[in-house]
Amino acid sequence: MSPFRRLVFVAIFVLTGCFANRINSAMQSWEGHHYSELVMAWGPPQAVYDDGNGGRILVYTAIRQYTVPGHSETSATGQATIYDNMIWAQAQSVTQYVPPQTYGYTAWRIFQIDAKGTIYRWSWRGL
Repeated sequence: MSPFRRLVFVAIFVLTGCFANRINSAMQSWEGHHYSELVMAWGPPQAVYDDGNGGRILVYTAIRQYTVPGHSETSATGQATIYDNMIWAQAQSVTQYVPPQTYGYTAWRIFQIDAKGTIYRWSWRGL
């Protein structure tokens, strides 16, 4: 793995903790609210399911994508010989271009609502 990719993964790992706290706070702030307030703020959910107890489960999804920029990797090989106080050398380098890579995933936000329409539980996956 190239040093650039390692740096990207470390940065993502560090930022994930910060974003997770923000998402937890935002999701928890909806507890105790009527689901109609959530729908007014977030729009209609992508799916609604019955929970089997008279309540509902609202599911919001979003497709997330990010692109890692392209970069070049160069490797060199060679040999040198010293003869009569002169250096005779031969070298070869190969440069390979790695194009930008786009990755994607689905982010989920799920709210459970009781029979009165009050949000009482939530969960999420994906930043």
